[in-house]
Amino acid sequence: MILTIITFVVILSLLVLAHEFGHFLVAKKTGIKVEEFAIGFPPRLWSKKVGETAYSINAVPLGGYVKMLGEVEKSKDPRAFENQSRGVRFSVAVAGVVMNIVLAWVILMLGFTIGMSPIVSDYRDIPGEVISSEIIVATVLPDSAAEQAGIKQMDRIKSMQLDGESYDFGSVEDLSEFTRSHKGNNVKVYLSRDGSDQSYDVTLGSGDSSPFGISAVNNAVVRVPWYKSPYVALRETYEITRYTAVFVGQLFSKVFTDSQVKEQVGGPVQIYLATGTAVKIGFVAVLQLIAILSVNLAIINILPLPALDGGRILFIIIETIARKRIIKEKVESIIHAIGFALLLGLIVLVTYNDIAKIIAK
Repeated sequence: MILTIITFVVILSLLVLAHEFGHFLVAKKTGIKVEEFAIGFPPRLWSKKVGETAYSINAVPLGGYVKMLGEVEKSKDPRAFENQSRGVRFSVAVAGVVMNIVLAWVILMLGFTIGMSPIVSDYRDIPGEVISSEIIVATVLPDSAAEQAGIKQMDRIKSMQLDGESYDFGSVEDLSEFTRSHKGNNVKVYLSRDGSDQSYDVTLGSGDSSPFGISAVNNAVVRVPWYKSPYVALRETYEITRYTAVFVGQLFSKVFTDSQVKEQVGGPVQIYLATGTAVKIGFVAVLQLIAILSVNLAIINILPLPALDGGRILFIIIETIARKRIIKEKVESIIHAIGFALLLGLIVLVTYNDIAKIIAK
């Protein structure tokens, strides 16, 4: 539990710090006065001013923030954020999102270099060495041969035995072809569950298209040469981003029409539970979780909602189209403040929903 808590804190801090470092880096490069770069949230534990910027460590170790002159309050200083050109303000606003995508890319580069299972891509499309491969049960169909025999989700299928002869499977397709070719037969299934080897006697169905009664996935660990890993990781990052964007779009389209949408939404509690699972599986699983969460944070932040980077970008786009500021800085600040309050409320509701789902189980 302690390791899970530490990992959870480290992951969230890394995600938010990478995001804020993007804002910080571009602000510094474009000459905006950065008043503070903080790790964690107040109360403050330590602070040191270097030049014009205070670098702080705060007591709540969940992320951090960048404080730029003129970001919230009005300032006549030419180096204030609000007094910059639309291009500069756009660059600063989008930098956090870009940095989260970059973080996912770097994490996946490391993962593929040491050996990792692709998150969304087919492992056969990865130009590397397959160092291990296993078939994992994703779902067990109700009233199927597998369920009646005691096969469970996350079981790792190792082999099957029929009439004293053992059969190994290199892919899910090989397993499916075998079970369809031996409908109605009694087979012994050898599998691994929670690290222990087990065997089950299964009578394959005879009249359906899924005689075994499971859906499974290939979990192949691929090691990619270091000089190929940047490209492989970039392609995987793109695919994760695309899938995440589609999912978020579908989710928002159902918010007002689907009463079950809350089952698809998770907050800090679900992230903590996912962290615990990743810690149990191993270091590479933690890397995969970081990459997925970093892309999710980027997609969520780019949404055109108040208090998010996407909201600031939306105001800049409106200003660009109108060729002038039609929304005063003070009004925009109020809108973002209200959006931030609503966002906090949403986090509380999602967290409550997470806890309610756990209790219901």
